[in-house]
Amino acid sequence: MNHAIIDFNDIYYSYADGKKAINGLNFTIHSGESVGIVGANGAGKSSLLMLLVGILMPTKGEIHIGETPVNSKTLPLIRQKLGFTFQDSDHQLFMTKVYDDVAFGPRNYGLDESEVNKRVINALETVGVLHLKDRAPYKLSGGEKRAVTIATVLAMEPEVLIMDEPTAALDPKARRRLINLLKGFNHTKIIATHDMDMVLELCERTIILKEGVVVCDGPSSKILRDGELLEQCSLEKPLILQDCPICGTK
Repeated sequence: MNHAIIDFNDIYYSYADGKKAINGLNFTIHSGESVGIVGANGAGKSSLLMLLVGILMPTKGEIHIGETPVNSKTLPLIRQKLGFTFQDSDHQLFMTKVYDDVAFGPRNYGLDESEVNKRVINALETVGVLHLKDRAPYKLSGGEKRAVTIATVLAMEPEVLIMDEPTAALDPKARRRLINLLKGFNHTKIIATHDMDMVLELCERTIILKEGVVVCDGPSSKILRDGELLEQCSLEKPLILQDCPICGTK
């Protein structure tokens, strides 16, 4: 088995108003895994991701990335290992040119400009949007913005790719392009989403959250076929596994 790269050990988190978002999470993710994090609204998916990348800090418990604990002192090191894309691409793109958005991370870590340029070009080529490097991010389509946000992460050469609702607001063509792109990545992938069909296609493992607790963790091919379990968690089977509403066949 591949070595453990992420470990949640008895993690709790409550917001300032006292609302409990995460209630004792325990799980391990190994290098090279693709893991879907699913659950109804308010289940704790986004909170889990923000705890993982250090935007939030647990009120109890420890998170480790490899041998490194996630805390305020280790965040610079942690964020070199983890690449995080927000649900809203506009929260991640803030420069006047795409090139500068992708270059921001490498420049922030003090890399020389020749290395920065190499990383930017490689990242933009990888996601197929090199032709956008001189465009203003605010003029891009939703699918183009999503590709650029992934490029900003790839330019940092992370070990783990973490995505919050990556297909949200994408049209079908842009969604398919994104899924095909992610299929080609060898990174450890953690994807929080309501897109159950994408999870079935991309993630060999699924973790279901409900009220901040892991209620099921196992093979996607099994979990996403369990209609009773999914209904209990206010979820539905992927559309591809549902009967046709017109003819009743698969």
